[in-house]
Amino acid sequence: MKTLRIVVACAATLVVGHAWAQEQAATMETAQPAQDVGGVTDMSRSDAGAPKGITRQQVYQDLLHSQQSGEKARLQDLYHGQ
Repeated sequence: MKTLRIVVACAATLVVGHAWAQEQAATMETAQPAQDVGGVTDMSRSDAGAPKGITRQQVYQDLLHSQQSGEKARLQDLYHGQ
């Protein structure tokens, strides 16, 4: 009898959890569309909406910036040149 109660409680929890998960997924899909800013597209996203990686030019600019600001030297001192 005790085992039957446990089985019924687990089944009820699974049903309620499944219904709650479907409700949460439905509310998350209703994101607001982005504002159109004069035809300028968001170049940080691919056509599928996934974030794009940064370009080689952006990496190079970050390197130059870190060298000029002294950040590169601080990081090398912190990690002992590794």
